[in-house]
Amino acid sequence: MKITQRVEDNVIVFMPEGRIDTQAASDMDQVLQTAISEGRHNVVVDMAAVDYISSAGLRSLASVLVKTKAEGGDMKIAGLNERVTRVFNIIGFDLLMSVHDTADAAIGDFSSSGA
Repeated sequence: MKITQRVEDNVIVFMPEGRIDTQAASDMDQVLQTAISEGRHNVVVDMAAVDYISSAGLRSLASVLVKTKAEGGDMKIAGLNERVTRVFNIIGFDLLMSVHDTADAAIGDFSSSGA
């Protein structure tokens, strides 16, 4: 799995590609946790290029959400496809995390909330 990133305003945007299986989830967790430890507490994960997420990937996202909130920030999700949206809805992640159609919308949500 490939993960690219960019910074816009005070938000770091991660763009994983492909399947987030057990190994990819570990890699993604390491990248996101490193960014948080470096002081990046406003995070967007743009999942537009992700076609599958395992339970390990979901655990990683939950862990990152908890960590960002503990540091006074937040994590927002963007670009979920239909299959991944169903998974988020079934387990209730759509109630725990702010989910947006696009990364730009998620970034804008940080701006409008004053984060």
